[in-house]
Amino acid sequence: MIKSFGKELKEDFVIESGYTCVNHSSFGYIPKCVLKQRIENQLRFLQNPDSFIRYQIPKESPIVRKTAAEFLNANYNQCFFSSNSAESMNSIIKNLGLSDKDTILYLNIAYPMVQNVVKYMNTNHKVNVCRIELKVEDLKNEIILQQIEENMKTKKITVAILDNISSLPSIKLPTKEFVELCKKYDVISIIDGAHGAGISEINLKELDPDFFFTNLNKWAFCPCSVNLLYMKEKYLNQIHNNTISVFYGAGIEKEFEYYGTRDSSVILSVIDGINYINQFGLKQIIQYCENLAWEGSELVAKIWETELLVKDKTMHSAMVNVLIPHKDHSYILECQKTCFEKYNVFVVAFEFDGRSWARFSASLYNYLEDYEYAAKQFLNVLKKEG
Repeated sequence: MIKSFGKELKEDFVIESGYTCVNHSSFGYIPKCVLKQRIENQLRFLQNPDSFIRYQIPKESPIVRKTAAEFLNANYNQCFFSSNSAESMNSIIKNLGLSDKDTILYLNIAYPMVQNVVKYMNTNHKVNVCRIELKVEDLKNEIILQQIEENMKTKKITVAILDNISSLPSIKLPTKEFVELCKKYDVISIIDGAHGAGISEINLKELDPDFFFTNLNKWAFCPCSVNLLYMKEKYLNQIHNNTISVFYGAGIEKEFEYYGTRDSSVILSVIDGINYINQFGLKQIIQYCENLAWEGSELVAKIWETELLVKDKTMHSAMVNVLIPHKDHSYILECQKTCFEKYNVFVVAFEFDGRSWARFSASLYNYLEDYEYAAKQFLNVLKKEG
């Protein structure tokens, strides 16, 4: 019998007893049934690594890649596993042959890892950068697309990067229109879909970016850490794994299958995570999580007597941003730690456009009382009543 979303389902997840989780989005939490199979797979690796690495993974890896590719509606021969988004991003950007004649476009709300990779390319390869500075009032799809196109019109942009769902602040971004602009202006498109698989309906054949990578351990219920890297067929002979190892030059499939000793059994959990999603239905999961994140964050804003960062519900996924009722961000970060230590709840806090915000996320095991508890305890600490 399938349990209802919310409180009833929480006991099926690997979550520390007594911990109130309103930050599923950073690392993800997994169902106990996925962990059980994960342990069995890891034992296979540990009990006979020679057999597992040399013979079993080469045989099973294509099956897992096909499962993940089908989930994202992509051709499996264009999909490869890496350990995380940073590994995928570095593997892309460092193999495009960029130089001082090229320019990378990105937004100021891009994930810090992405911004640092761009900074590395600028510092070490003299690649030019075009960073679009967004403020609160700019967080509208039409304004974002307008600013991207204006820069593509007036500058020779080689590569452009956009989130599927940004992290801090968290909003849905117009990836379809972005890819169309990249095609129009002959720009290489990279979609950071770290928040993607399991919380968005992704159709890579339809979206058709040059590159797309997504974490499977955030929303697709896989253990840390598994990332899927997709690329157009024309790049298959150009991109190499960022970690150069024994299979360098043996083809992209071998380079991403083995790039040094590691516990590669984790990728087998991809099938278990996707099976878990399928028993409920992806659309049903997305609907529940998005509605709860919105409702929960509205409740937080009411308790705090503040506001949501973006009022347009269609721009939110299962993560919503709420203004924190305090102006000293250093003090807020102290309160974040105190709240975690005293009340066993972690509230993500960040700065954007001169003010401090909190990000609340929702997964299948969350329910409205989680957000009421988090909001009240964090406010207690802010007011030094905790």
